[in-house]
Amino acid sequence: MALWKDKTRKHWRYDFQYQGSRYTGRGYATRREAETAMSERKKTLKETPTKTGMAFSESCNQYLDFAQKRFAEETYKYKVYVYTKFFEFLGKDFQLQEITPSIIASYLKTRHSNNNYNVHRRELSALFTYAKDTLETIEKNPVKKVGRLPHTPAVKQIPKEEDVIKLLLAADPQTDENDLLIVLLHTLARIDEVLRLTWEDINFENRTLTKWTRKTKDGAYRPVTVTMNDELYNTLWSMWQKKLQNTWVFYNKRTEDRYYKRPKFMKGLCSRAGISPHFGFHTLRHLMASLMADNPKISTKTIQKILGHASHRTTEIYLHELDGAIGSAMESISGKFTQRKEDPRPQAPPTNYKGSQQNN
Repeated sequence: MALWKDKTRKHWRYDFQYQGSRYTGRGYATRREAETAMSERKKTLKETPTKTGMAFSESCNQYLDFAQKRFAEETYKYKVYVYTKFFEFLGKDFQLQEITPSIIASYLKTRHSNNNYNVHRRELSALFTYAKDTLETIEKNPVKKVGRLPHTPAVKQIPKEEDVIKLLLAADPQTDENDLLIVLLHTLARIDEVLRLTWEDINFENRTLTKWTRKTKDGAYRPVTVTMNDELYNTLWSMWQKKLQNTWVFYNKRTEDRYYKRPKFMKGLCSRAGISPHFGFHTLRHLMASLMADNPKISTKTIQKILGHASHRTTEIYLHELDGAIGSAMESISGKFTQRKEDPRPQAPPTNYKGSQQNN
């Protein structure tokens, strides 16, 4: 609380805080006038009914509506899980401003590991930050007062090159199993990015493929364009010749739509290939990035661009802006896992073939 005279404008001012908010007044001729005005302002504030805050459930629902549009499905589902567990811990629907750091700390103590503690803390912090910055229902995020716990990240198990060859040999030639593996390996894409590929994303003339990544700050899809090496080019060209429709690269005949998930694919294929324990799609991405990193001629910056790990601006940089760096990197993995059995694919088209612009 303060009363003072503004030496520049020659008038008196007051400044005080009430229930976390700041109030000021200016333009008073004397100190007494400023003091009287401040007293009246405080009296008015005390007589004004306190604004009722928003319940945790309502804040949570509004944030989840936003999160469903902003994040990938798995991320959204995990947020729902965390907030459900926290609500069960609360036992009733608290007003959001009633949830203190102490309550949050007590909940986090129920988590089974330091890593799980930190993950739940992060998701709760995201909710309270949204309530503070967007809903404006609280003034401070109480999670910020609760510290993270130390934990050692689990070591990522990267498959061996011979295991990937086993997968390719075990792939059923009557299905798209081999094609999916080749596209994953030679684009370094996430499984969702591959399943979203359309034939418009494939340019046979320029030998480029554009994948769309959502791993950005605003959640929007951004293009990441890579050069097709010979192995990827031949695989996609063979798929183009046999396609049943003109939209999706990986088409589900049963649903007459694209695949949205392939949850049993890797587990089943690893089992047939005699690989145990089985590994998932994402480990293939790590393996191929590691293989590229072993080549001293390929910069880390180039690998980041291929992976789509760069900033908003970087993900929109196209091939011609990289002076052939992406093309060299993609070619370095061509033939890495050439199958050890006869390949029935037809010959690739001439380089000036505009496959993506033609229909059957």
